[in-house]
Amino acid sequence: MKSKLNFLQLVLTVIVVCGVIFAACIEPSPLYGQWTDNKGNSISFFNDGKFAARVGVPSTDYDGTYTLLNNVISLNCPDVGDRGMTIVSEWDIRGNILYINWVTVDGQTLALTMFKISN
Repeated sequence: MKSKLNFLQLVLTVIVVCGVIFAACIEPSPLYGQWTDNKGNSISFFNDGKFAARVGVPSTDYDGTYTLLNNVISLNCPDVGDRGMTIVSEWDIRGNILYINWVTVDGQTLALTMFKISN
């Protein structure tokens, strides 16, 4: 009986150690952090799948959730406009520069070039 208990403890220890090693190997999304440009636009991506942004002239505040599929981002903004809105765009990061197309509430597409200022 004692050997079965020791074996079970060993198996559980191996599982926990493997889980910690696996979790340490996962890289966070390169989008995480705060991005801004010299026109007053800013976007913050959080590790819980949420974002907050201030974009356009005059600026509009956007917040909601985002999902990624390869180089396509879908930004769900439930409190923007009368019915909310979803922005779907390709994105690219080169160094510390984010390139993304943003569609404003009034339907304008802005090609944003944003610089990472913090994680």
